[in-house]
Amino acid sequence: MKAHALLAVILSFILTAWCNPVNRYAPTVKIDTGVISGTTKTFSSTSTETTVVQYLGVPFAAPPVRFEPPQRPEPWQGIYDASAYKPTCIQKFDYPEDARNRSIKWFNTPPPPVGESEDCLYLNVYVPAGAASRTKPKAVMFWIYGGGFDFGSGALPSYDGSSFAANQDVIVVTFNYRTNVFGFPGSPQIPREQQNLGFLDQRLALDWVQRNIHAFGGDPQRVTIFGESAGAGSVDALITAPPEPIPFSAAIMESGQASIIPPNPSSSVSWQRLVVLTNCSGTASLECIREIPTSSLKDIVERNALKFFPIHDGGITWADKPRIDRRKSTPQNSRIARVPILMGTNADDGSAFVYGALDVKKYLDTVLPPNTPVESINRVLAEYPIGSPGILDVNGQLSKIYTDLAFQCPTAVVSAESAAVGIPTWRYYYNASFANSELFPGSGVAHSTEIGPVFGTYPRHRATPFQRELSATMQRIWADFAKNPAQGPGWKSVPEVAVLGGGARPGESDVGRRAVATINARQIDQRCWLYKPLFDLVSVV
Repeated sequence: MKAHALLAVILSFILTAWCNPVNRYAPTVKIDTGVISGTTKTFSSTSTETTVVQYLGVPFAAPPVRFEPPQRPEPWQGIYDASAYKPTCIQKFDYPEDARNRSIKWFNTPPPPVGESEDCLYLNVYVPAGAASRTKPKAVMFWIYGGGFDFGSGALPSYDGSSFAANQDVIVVTFNYRTNVFGFPGSPQIPREQQNLGFLDQRLALDWVQRNIHAFGGDPQRVTIFGESAGAGSVDALITAPPEPIPFSAAIMESGQASIIPPNPSSSVSWQRLVVLTNCSGTASLECIREIPTSSLKDIVERNALKFFPIHDGGITWADKPRIDRRKSTPQNSRIARVPILMGTNADDGSAFVYGALDVKKYLDTVLPPNTPVESINRVLAEYPIGSPGILDVNGQLSKIYTDLAFQCPTAVVSAESAAVGIPTWRYYYNASFANSELFPGSGVAHSTEIGPVFGTYPRHRATPFQRELSATMQRIWADFAKNPAQGPGWKSVPEVAVLGGGARPGESDVGRRAVATINARQIDQRCWLYKPLFDLVSVV
């Protein structure tokens, strides 16, 4: 009988090893909650072959309780399988159907490889092979995705950090954080310091990096936070309301910031609307909505286009007021993190946001501060006449206005104010569009289109030689900045601006085109005088 039992154990061991050959040889790392095993990916070029170790779906928090702050995960026994992505947080793509489908096509295609769940607080680490065994720890790049605080995923194929890690010898970390009603609920029954759950998720992920990145060969003293759109706003939120101690050494903001943001009451308004829609009125509305099935709650929020946005929580995760003037910062007394900054915009950041809009004044009423004088609006319109370069029609006029209003000119102001008080600050201006990565025909250098070149995840099909060159150049710039932020990305600081992409456009020759050229900021900020008075209508901290 004992012999049979022993034989069964031996057979079980043999079968287990035979059925899971990858696990037996998988790379492993010990972190503060236990041992994890990853997987590898190899990149080949004409002269070299580089291997990246991927640790995917690593829990940086316990499975979250709806509307509650994140908590550290419990330790585990054995080896945690980190060879595949885990679910994305619940995303919100608002109806009507055509607008919903456009958002999904532009910003979520191809989609994350795994579905959605409220159990979503996982991160992914991309490590050059052998990093942990080398003497000098590597620079770390911590990516925060955008999506208007409505949607996003650290597992989106566009954010695969493998190419970045392989080509630039840095460690890349991507992660999930809660968005929409699950991340920024706006309920008056939630304490103010716990309202911005998505930001608390971000901070816990950064805390995980500080505690564990050394085990992967990373340097916790050289962590660059970088993000795009709402992700860039999240980066700026970390700069302007930093944790203590500050868990990063540099920051990159792509087409976004959080220092000039008009008051946005949408979370509290949307919550009250949600209470009515769910029949959860009364003193127990929070608990009532907490019990609604995930899919049902998601459907209600999407079909009613309820918008949930971060609230000003007294400077815990989001600054006290909508307008932050960095000129009040000094090396001796600063409420903000005085870390080196690289920030920039895309030439046509506004094109996707004004898609189909044809009534200029009606649209401007929705995006300008409510106390904007009529003469200011007329002055704006006069500076963007239809028929002038790049403005063929009303929609093109709106695109240029929104690009400057929401992206170009806030970036100009924030970078200038940072530089004015001695914070090392650099700017870029992305100006390249390629046929294989347009959001839609004629979208130009649209919002988010710099991400593919930066991560090296741009479509390979029909990629041009210049597109490949530009991606390699931008990867190197981002990585060089992360490796030595004080030295900068390779050009002079503000007011100098690096133009990336040389104006490349579909169907045009790239012969003689330069991936990087420098100009003075005045050449691209010539209309910003229109908007600075409007920015000052927002109260200043």
